[in-house]
Amino acid sequence: MKTKKTLGITLALIIGTIFFTNTNIFSAQAQTIEELEQQIQERTQERLTLEKRAEEIRKELEQTKGEKTTLQQELNRINNERKSLDNTIKKTENTISELNLSINKNALEIQLHNQSIKEHSKTLESLLRGIEQQNSLTILETIISAENISSLFESRDNYSQLQARIVETTAELEKRKSELYNSSQTLLLQQQELEEEKEILGDQRLIVKSQEDKQNQILSETQKKESEHQKKLDETVKMISALDAEIRDYESKLDFVLNPSTLPKKGSAVLAWPLKDIYVTQRFGKTVSSERLYVSGSHSGVDFRAAVGTPVYAVADGIVKGVGDTDLQCPRASFGKWVFIEHTGIGLSTTYGHLSSWKVTEGQTVKKGDLIAYSGNTGHSTGPHLHLTVYATKGVDGGEGARVTERPSAACPGNNYRMPLAPTAAYLDPLAYLPGLDAGSFKE
Repeated sequence: MKTKKTLGITLALIIGTIFFTNTNIFSAQAQTIEELEQQIQERTQERLTLEKRAEEIRKELEQTKGEKTTLQQELNRINNERKSLDNTIKKTENTISELNLSINKNALEIQLHNQSIKEHSKTLESLLRGIEQQNSLTILETIISAENISSLFESRDNYSQLQARIVETTAELEKRKSELYNSSQTLLLQQQELEEEKEILGDQRLIVKSQEDKQNQILSETQKKESEHQKKLDETVKMISALDAEIRDYESKLDFVLNPSTLPKKGSAVLAWPLKDIYVTQRFGKTVSSERLYVSGSHSGVDFRAAVGTPVYAVADGIVKGVGDTDLQCPRASFGKWVFIEHTGIGLSTTYGHLSSWKVTEGQTVKKGDLIAYSGNTGHSTGPHLHLTVYATKGVDGGEGARVTERPSAACPGNNYRMPLAPTAAYLDPLAYLPGLDAGSFKE
């Protein structure tokens, strides 16, 4: 009889331990998790503030655009580019901090869950020992040890209730374990993205340094007269126009017959966007801006809004056929820093222009979506943006379309310019092969 009473007390203690222990474990750490969640909310709010500031900086950059700028306007433009880069870096750091907080919160939840499983295991061990002790008695011994028939059934009911609660608690733990595993897998992917973000952050810091050097160079010219600086800018504009005319004249004389059957269907979206956030500032072909900017009166690609240092991605699989910088031969003319890729299997090639730096080398194989460069404001550019040109790689009978060409320049005496060139007929509208956009994604 004493054995039976002791076993009943043990059962009551076991039931209480299961739920009291689990509740206390989570209550002890709840405040810490709440603090982490509060920090995550703060980072989210900070990111929204930074995005608002980025839009303000973009508007400031728009105001400082112009073909001919004074010295002070040039300094303002560079300063705004630096502010834009600083803002981008802060957003990247915010993203990294926000993700780290989420990882810490998940790790803490896993730790609490493991503690709960450990306590639950001890309780199960106690239950199993009690069941084993009870099962070792014969039916006759069980009946004899009971005070009466009522206490015998009460003991049986206690075991049934305990088993039901143990099964319920075990199911909850299994469910939570599955949720935490899925959460861990998600965080693992986020950690991989975090490493990519850190690499981008390092590259962007280097671009900021180059902007600082550029600004210091301009500041050193403040000793000169404003009129001398303006004269230099006027000469640059004339040189740009002369080189543009020279290139278009050369391309118009190249022999090429377009073979539409080798090209993807228009609207097929075989190309991906080169940026994460898309806003088209100038379309392909004859536009008001192209008539002002280009002697030919036709814009050879599509321009996208992009602050200096924005990551640029390959639009399709391919081979990097060349990288270069036309500013080394003819400053402020043509593409500036560029990357040229021939895309395998789809009959198209692309050039990415006005970059601040590139991440690929000639001959390198890239996949769609690979980071290949960072946008900038180099070459013939009136403000930070990305220029994308799309060409037919081959024409009728295998005629050569786009190719990297090096030629002596009359516009830049004594220099050879090296850049992607193509017959006029090989230029294609990029939007015909990119995903569709709504009207709000275009600057009209």
